[in-house]
Amino acid sequence: MQAAETTLSVSVTGPSNGLQALHGALTDLRGGLSDWRVWTFLAHHDIRARYRRSTLGPLWLTLSMAIQISAMGVVWATLFNMEIRTFIPYLSLGMLIWSFITSVVGEGSLCFVSSAGYITQTKRPLTTYVFQLVFKNLLIAGHTFLVYLVTAIVFQITPTPAMLLAVPGVVLFVLALAWAPLFLGPIGARFRDIPQVIQSILMVVFFITPVMWKPDMLGERALIAILNPLTHLVAIVRLPLLGEAPSTLNWTVALLTAAVGWTLAIGSFVRVRTRIPYWV
Repeated sequence: MQAAETTLSVSVTGPSNGLQALHGALTDLRGGLSDWRVWTFLAHHDIRARYRRSTLGPLWLTLSMAIQISAMGVVWATLFNMEIRTFIPYLSLGMLIWSFITSVVGEGSLCFVSSAGYITQTKRPLTTYVFQLVFKNLLIAGHTFLVYLVTAIVFQITPTPAMLLAVPGVVLFVLALAWAPLFLGPIGARFRDIPQVIQSILMVVFFITPVMWKPDMLGERALIAILNPLTHLVAIVRLPLLGEAPSTLNWTVALLTAAVGWTLAIGSFVRVRTRIPYWV
């Protein structure tokens, strides 16, 4: 009688494709953060190249914003029957914040396309170009912020303890927007009509976002502003700088916008990260 031998075969498999893709995306994100010397240099280079051989250089950003706000402030203050001394600072902050939003979101759909030369010729984390775009617009916002400082001095805005809330407000504001290039960049690389679509959408959203008007001016239709996440993102930056504290609803919606946005962006990036070099 022969004993039967049973052979147990055990196969060891590696992580699934989904886990590999997630690991690759997170590694790319960490690599992009650690690549800060590169994206800060590229951001400075973009601004210098834009104003090369210009006498005023980036100060043209400040000057053009000041002229726009001055002209709009007088006209809209008259139309809205508001005091210029309170409306001009409110408008200046609204326009500065909105300029950052439109730049990050609008240019975000082109962040990989505009960096196609670097992507196809060098091996760097793709998120490097996302951080480059965000940091470049932060530098531009720093230049144009001088407009608000002048209006604050001219119209004698009194400093209050609530102004300290502008620091966490700006940090949360940037976090709640920085995911947009990561989400829209691959879509814009795959479908080249997307940047035009985004610009058209931003034009419409501008009119339903309290940039030049206040939510309470809508009366019974104030729900339009409340349901708009950008209303709360604008508020957490603008209200502290005007000496007011944002509401709990403002902070809550801003946090949810950042959390949901980054979840969507990373989830999308996991799926398409390896295809982006071929699309650009």
